[in-house]
Amino acid sequence: MRFLYTLLLYLLTPLVLVRLCWLSLRNPAYRHNWTQRFGFVDPNRNSHTVWIHAVSVGEVQAAVPLIHRLKDSVPELTIVMTTTTPTGADHAQRLLDGQVTHYFAPYDLPLALSLFLQRIRPELAIFMETELWPNSFHACRQRKIPVAVINARLSAKSARGYARFRTLCYEMLQNVDLIAAQHQADADRLASLGASPDKLNV
Repeated sequence: MRFLYTLLLYLLTPLVLVRLCWLSLRNPAYRHNWTQRFGFVDPNRNSHTVWIHAVSVGEVQAAVPLIHRLKDSVPELTIVMTTTTPTGADHAQRLLDGQVTHYFAPYDLPLALSLFLQRIRPELAIFMETELWPNSFHACRQRKIPVAVINARLSAKSARGYARFRTLCYEMLQNVDLIAAQHQADADRLASLGASPDKLNV
């Protein structure tokens, strides 16, 4: 199932690039650093690194207390934060300047992820709230990088959408080591899609 998902993503990549160009007409920031979305980031030379992925402003804001706690606990820790949108990038750089290294998130394509993970070499990957990516989780598992989804939420509508691809969702969630859900209802929906109960916390 993941093979078909990946094949579809590769076939859609030209359209994704066209969409980036279209978005850049309204927000020129979409033209910046687009190669990062294919894994071309600066090599990280720190042996202690955590990758935190947040989509946009809300997820970045939610990650701030965690980042402060991590830096307080392990001052030498390198935190690589990725966002999907330029507004998320601006928010991260404004709130966390000097505390994180920011890049745009790689697309959920095996080649992009392989290059990205090879360059940043994280010891842990943390995905915020609703970020569920089959190839990202699989790539981390292949490299023995633990994956955590924190502050997780999943609406009933989203759960019904994911349920149409139950096999893919099950495979994806089996690659997650920890899910910290916002509410019991979120945990129950994630469990119904294949998340292991022993890895779920509320």
